[in-house]
Amino acid sequence: MARPEQAVAEMNNQTANRSEEEENFGLKDLPPNSFVRRYSYGNMGGVAAEYQAPTKQVVSLGHPEALGLAGFAATDFMLSCINAKLLPSGLTNSIIALGFMYGGSAQLIAGIMTFIKQNTFGGVAFSSYGAFWLAFGVLITLEAEYGTNLLSTTDFDMALGFILVCYTIFNTYMFVASMGHNIQLYIVFLTLELELVLDDMHFFGAISSVPGGILGMLCSISAWVLSATIVINDSFGTTVIPNPELKDLPIFRDWVKMIKGM
Repeated sequence: MARPEQAVAEMNNQTANRSEEEENFGLKDLPPNSFVRRYSYGNMGGVAAEYQAPTKQVVSLGHPEALGLAGFAATDFMLSCINAKLLPSGLTNSIIALGFMYGGSAQLIAGIMTFIKQNTFGGVAFSSYGAFWLAFGVLITLEAEYGTNLLSTTDFDMALGFILVCYTIFNTYMFVASMGHNIQLYIVFLTLELELVLDDMHFFGAISSVPGGILGMLCSISAWVLSATIVINDSFGTTVIPNPELKDLPIFRDWVKMIKGM
């Protein structure tokens, strides 16, 4: 049998180790009977004879960015075809389905999953543009349901125009941030920035919708290309479609170094 002094010493060591582990995992300050503290022990509900530190779970995800890009591309492409007058304007209401389900909901889900991957840029971009398409779908639905009783045609165009102005401001700093990523992503945000500026000018009566529609089609195609690059490269487990980082290009290399050196 162990001596009383040895038993006391071992108990003190176990208590010290347990306190240290609890502090490392953020359990020390929790109430003794709290759910998290109780269910962090080996017997799942009470204090086990031997303390077992909780295991940190690491979630392995695919590439939700490919989903977000595809959802954005499809919705924006159809709207851009209407703006470019390649499709009749009467099809505008049909974008509601894409706006709610693909460009909106799917892109919002992709944004949340991208946040889980600790990708701030992708999470902010996909969540914001997913919310944009949901808001656009709501506006079209309200106009179709209530007509001019809710907003006159002039007020509707002005409201949508100001929403686009807000997203133009948002997209401007996202476009700057895209310079720290790959070439294809930079092209997506460059064409999107130009599209938004031209759409702003259209909704405030400066130009027709055609120039913005053409830039929107180019933006959608570039988004599809990036989505395809992610899916194809991931499927084959190698670089089938190259997509180098923008900072690796000589024209941007010194500029990026200057930014990081500030």
